[in-house]
Amino acid sequence: MRPIGLTDSEKRVRADFLAGGRTSFQTGDPAADDPATGAAWGAERTLRAEFLRGLITEAGDRRAPLRVVGASIVGPLELEYLELGYSLSFADCWFQDDLDLHDTRLRRLNLRGTRLAGLNASLTRVEATVVLHKTRVDGRVRLDHAVIGGELLITDAHLHHPADLALRADRIRVGGDLMLWGTTIEGRTSLRDAKVGGVMSLERTDLRDPDGLVLDAARVQVGSDLIGDDLHADGMLRFSGAEIQGLLRLANAKLHQPGGIALIAYQAKIGADLQCYKGFDAEGLVRIDGARITGHARFDGATLRGDDTTALDARYAEIGGAARCRGIRAAGSVRFASARVGNDLDFREAVLAGSVAELGLGPVFGGSGGGTGSAGTAGGGASTTSAIAGGAAIAASSPAAVTSASVSSGSDSNILFLGNLRAGELTLRFAAPPAGSIHLANAQVGVLNDDPATWSPHFTRDGFTYDRIAEPGPVAGRIGWLAREAAGYRPGPYEQLAAVYRRQGLDGEARRVLLAKQRARRRTLPRAARPWGFVQDAAVGYGYRPERALGWLAALLVTGIVVFGLRHPVPVSPGTAPPFNPLIYSLDLLLPVINFGQGRAYVATGGYQWVAYLLTAAGWILATTIAAGLARAVNRG
Repeated sequence: MRPIGLTDSEKRVRADFLAGGRTSFQTGDPAADDPATGAAWGAERTLRAEFLRGLITEAGDRRAPLRVVGASIVGPLELEYLELGYSLSFADCWFQDDLDLHDTRLRRLNLRGTRLAGLNASLTRVEATVVLHKTRVDGRVRLDHAVIGGELLITDAHLHHPADLALRADRIRVGGDLMLWGTTIEGRTSLRDAKVGGVMSLERTDLRDPDGLVLDAARVQVGSDLIGDDLHADGMLRFSGAEIQGLLRLANAKLHQPGGIALIAYQAKIGADLQCYKGFDAEGLVRIDGARITGHARFDGATLRGDDTTALDARYAEIGGAARCRGIRAAGSVRFASARVGNDLDFREAVLAGSVAELGLGPVFGGSGGGTGSAGTAGGGASTTSAIAGGAAIAASSPAAVTSASVSSGSDSNILFLGNLRAGELTLRFAAPPAGSIHLANAQVGVLNDDPATWSPHFTRDGFTYDRIAEPGPVAGRIGWLAREAAGYRPGPYEQLAAVYRRQGLDGEARRVLLAKQRARRRTLPRAARPWGFVQDAAVGYGYRPERALGWLAALLVTGIVVFGLRHPVPVSPGTAPPFNPLIYSLDLLLPVINFGQGRAYVATGGYQWVAYLLTAAGWILATTIAAGLARAVNRG
């Protein structure tokens, strides 16, 4: 390019560039140098886009970077399909139109503090780092299919393209870290099939697209951790099919998608922990169903407001460590059905309510409604946190209020789904009794750790097995626990509890449970079949109280001795009958098989015949019930 027809500012840039230097148009006055006022900058700091394109063409294969600071660039800067062996740096500049780097090769790209109308860097190859620190883009940013050898730093930036796609980085390849911390993105962000070699950071990021999918990171691959501490998202986050080698942490994140899905990590693979804790608050459903988590899944102290029906869906999840839901506040059902948890599934101090109103919580972002959520986020993070903490304090300080609200609503539906669960330990020590039933059908756990004071009103436990109970407590309470079966009498839960008592050396408690089982079964029989059950219960406790037989035998024997001692029966053959003995005579009447000779040698007369008949009948009934009960006890039926 010949320096003909160039402005003074352009000549200055050309000379500095060819000399390997940097050109700065800044005045030293922060207000005057603010790129937000770039449209008003004069000719002394204005560059034409066609000049820059020609300058780059003139440079050819040179390696020195093009570095410009504080310039106003007018017209679309079209640098597509170029092979540049150097870096481009436009810091604190103002672009009137888009910057187009489509399918361009360069060493480094620096747009620090710059304002752009749009950026197209799709298919771009950058050897080192791309920097958009404190950059503002009032249009779409395209980085799809780009390859960046170093880091991608979009930090403390502002991407403004509401109700549309603001950042498109599908299938991007970043060799180092991808940083979005502190950035506000108004519009959708798409990172589908992106691959990041290092850390991916969403810390303090503010994502706003309240009508839809605010972040689509489906099938993203992250070589280290994905950190989203203090993330604010007004819309849905999608991490379905993601592969994260380290942990996925969303500590103190605030998600807002009322009536929909706030977070979905369906079939995601996480190499360490999933951490949605320390102030995590989601208005909308949280889905981790089918996820594979090598470490722990932590929801300690989280607030899950749900989608009006379900708060957390972890069905079919595989968790290598523990699933910690300690102190969780959930409005709606929590589902761990068919999940696999290597250690403890812990609901210690959890509150499971039917609605947000029962928890007494304020809105996620502060204010009075979802429509102002994003604005509230931008201006008042502290008020957001205090509003949520205040709501959580209300719920924590008054679990009885949650209980009474749940009971008054008359909810009988399931609130906690644990059917077909496999876990090393299950802890059900809630802060207050849950608002609905707990479904435990066919679940298998090693240790059951629960608190009778916070039992759910109803359970479904058919097929639920556990190896031991951490704190068995009084057996009468456990029997009452079994009586809360939602479907009515089921033999399995009684047999399971009795087997656990035996394994823990509590044989007496085991017999009491099996006796309670027979009594519960009796209540399901037709009325005509119940009397025989009452007889067995009264006589020997269905075989689980054999000591009662001795009591009955002693009572009947004493009756016979007293009655026949006062009124001797008459001998059948006078002169040949042995001397009468009321004890032996009463035993002959009571014992159906044994014969001492007194029963055949003497016969009662008058009204005393009925006493003899009564003792004989009682003996047969007692013998029959003892035989039936002992057979049942031997078979543990």
